[in-house]
Order: sequence, then C-alpha cells, then structure tokens
Amino acid sequence: MRMIDLHNDDCLAVLKSLPDNSVNLVITSPPYAEQRRSTYNSISTENYIEWFLPIAIEIKRVLTADGSFFLNIKSHVENGNRHLYTYKLLIALTEEVDFNFIDEFCWEKIPFPGKFQGRLKNAFEPIYHFTKSHPKHITFNPTACGDFNKYTKPTKKKRNNPASGSEMSVNNGNMVNVKIARPSNLIYAPNTDASHDSKLKGKHSATYPTKLVEFFIKTFSNEDDVVLDPFMGSGTTGVVAKSLNRNFIGAELKPEYFAIAEQMIDEAKMQVTQKHFDTLFSND
Repeated sequence: MRMIDLHNDDCLAVLKSLPDNSVNLVITSPPYAEQRRSTYNSISTENYIEWFLPIAIEIKRVLTADGSFFLNIKSHVENGNRHLYTYKLLIALTEEVDFNFIDEFCWEKIPFPGKFQGRLKNAFEPIYHFTKSHPKHITFNPTACGDFNKYTKPTKKKRNNPASGSEMSVNNGNMVNVKIARPSNLIYAPNTDASHDSKLKGKHSATYPTKLVEFFIKTFSNEDDVVLDPFMGSGTTGVVAKSLNRNFIGAELKPEYFAIAEQMIDEAKMQVTQKHFDTLFSND
C-alpha cells in the first residue's frame, strides 16, 4: 500500500519531522510575494528570502542524493518594473543553501487577457530545477514524456548511442533511429486540460494543471518514490502522484484548502483502486 501522508500544518514543522534523505522529488509553488492576499497571508518582498531559506534548507536535508526540487515562482510587476526578489532567491538557494541550479523550465499556459503599458499578455511562468548532486547522478527518465520522432529514418550503417547516454544516434548531424524524442524544457499545460483541474475552478486562486505535474513526476522520479509538496494547496501534486503510483507527502496550512486537497486525493485513490480491480478482473 503506497503512502499518502497529508498535514494541515505549517510546512516548516512538517519538513522538520521528516528523516534525512527520505524524499525523492519535491514539486511546489509557494505563495508569491505581495500576491493573492485573499488566498494566503502574503509575504513582503523584503522578507521573502529570509522567510523561504529555512524551508529550502529543510527541503535539501530531506531530499535524496538522486532527487530533484522544482520551484514554480514568478516576480510581479511593481511601479512598472518586474521585481527582482525571485532572482535574488535563486542566487540565495545556490550560494547560501548550496543547491545545484540545473535548469529553468518554461510553463506555457493560456495568456491572461489585459492591456498593460509596455508589456504583452502573460503566457508563461518559470519553474526552476535544483538538486543536491551533479545531474549525471539524479533520477532522470528523459523520454518518459517524449513524443514519437517523426524524423526517424532507416540507416544501413549500425551506430552506437553516444557516450553521454542521450539515446541518440547521429549521422552527419541528423538524428536517426530514435523512436522517442526527448521533450524540451518548454511545457505547454493549460489549466483546462483535465477533469481534476475543472473541478477546482473557483475553489483556489493559484492552482496548476495536472499535465504540468505529470511531466516532472514521470521524468524525474520512479514508481514507489516519495513525492513532496510543502505548499500543497488544492492537492494537484498529490492527485498526480497517486495516479502514477508514487508515495506522497503534502502540507497545507489553511484548513479550507487542506479539506479540498484531502477530498481530491481521496477521489484519486478511489480511481486508482478501481483501475487495479478492473485490471485484476480483465486478467481472469
């Protein structure tokens, strides 16, 4: 039986209760500074790094050596300028917490309508990838969310995969014999893709889509791994973790959002159980 461990508590307290090196994957989107005051107690930009660093230190402690930490956060605009607090946070995570900063992903979503002087519609958010180890030592399934390679063509000359382990054969600079191509670090995931996402409409102001979470769980963890979301919100990470046969630990401070997450994850558990029974009976 896979573990589902939900906490209606402050994430720092929950993190401190977890053993060292016990979590394989962390995916989270913390409250943004000065944003969504109706949803969360907003943290000021001046205090944001001081507030988040103790949490980051605990995330690093509980993360396994082959684990990954994905952080979704974007700076707001203040007095016409994009605020720099998120960039300062990235520097602090690498220089003060000593995380390895591996990559930056672009989550492309449906553009938010509006007219802003000097700026176009907001159609993306960044997601930052951190690890404790060199990327060659982390869990990585590069084609788990890949697409069929339409450029595949037959070749008479046998070629080995390159030493980098990139699963590509190269002929004069062209990819050949590659059935599944690696995805890029640009992920298109609108909030209207799944039934779970539509159920949350109007219940939480800062949800992210199941497709986005699925990408990271499939690519950077294995079945039976432990996935953690210290800012669980409406429970999307837990729903996807359960559907993909991972263990899940989630923390959410606000009781009303915790109740939504609990309900959503319970429904996901029932769906997984039903699929299991359907598989058993289909094999009879």
